[in-house]
Amino acid sequence: MYDNSPKVSVICLCHNQAKYVQDALLSVVAQTYRPIELIIADDGSTDDSSLKIKELLPKIPPEITVKTLFLPQSIGNCAAFNHALQIAEGEFIIDLAADDLLLPEHIATQVAAFQNASPNVGIVFSDVWLADEDANPQKTFYKRNAAGKLAQHVPSGDIYADLLHLHCVCAPAMMIRNCVLQELGGYDAKLIYEDYDFWVRSSRKWHYLFVDSIGVIKREIAGSHSKKMYQKGFSNHRHSTLQVCRKAAALNRHPSENAALARMVRYQMRLCLRHRDFTNFEGFYELLKSIAQIGIADYLLALPLLFASCLGFSKVKY
Repeated sequence: MYDNSPKVSVICLCHNQAKYVQDALLSVVAQTYRPIELIIADDGSTDDSSLKIKELLPKIPPEITVKTLFLPQSIGNCAAFNHALQIAEGEFIIDLAADDLLLPEHIATQVAAFQNASPNVGIVFSDVWLADEDANPQKTFYKRNAAGKLAQHVPSGDIYADLLHLHCVCAPAMMIRNCVLQELGGYDAKLIYEDYDFWVRSSRKWHYLFVDSIGVIKREIAGSHSKKMYQKGFSNHRHSTLQVCRKAAALNRHPSENAALARMVRYQMRLCLRHRDFTNFEGFYELLKSIAQIGIADYLLALPLLFASCLGFSKVKY
């Protein structure tokens, strides 16, 4: 039945997620689709994650190819993914966090979408259940009405400009052509997180296709990477965002794209001020001056930077 079906490689990244990793792996086993290659990469966990993974391995059916990477120490999410990507043989890739769950029809639905799509579609994405730590769904990523029908526009196709300033794709719901990741050299291992950078670099050339289905349960975990965007003082997460915005400025081709990027930069500037991150604020402000006409509102926004510099708060180099 699956002789001519393309192989899908699910890369499950785990770092100190012993409580959830078995559920994530079992959600791959429960997929209605085959063939699947499951690559489990433990990024130097210091809890019982590796034990939980090894405990489950004998229970994975033989028709699923399993590869494991147990890194002796943490090298970060992006670098760990790249190690796993090097041994991935699937035509399509799913990046599965060890605290998320795939719903049973997810892979079958997205492969079917790819098979009916034009060759320039590099990423298929769908909707997601946002859940509590016990995986109880709370709401969908996209707005839906009481009947479960989509109640908002979701960009699809050439969405480069949209992705510059909108969080309009939920990363766990993406299926990616392996060739796209190979062309990009995987994730940028110098960054703290991967999704915004991947969206910008991939969408410059490849189209995105939205599938109106709910395929993933994403747990909202306290202390996750996304929460670090809101920490006080200098934030490595915001610094990674600054690096991505600089890359985007170099990729932009039209004034409308600079305008879209400027919206993101101004948002990040406000975020920096709110959390007293004057170093990253300065970097974003310099970038804004290079891509947009500075107005009165921008000058007023920058006033705290001048005061911070006078008081010696803006010392860290960006």
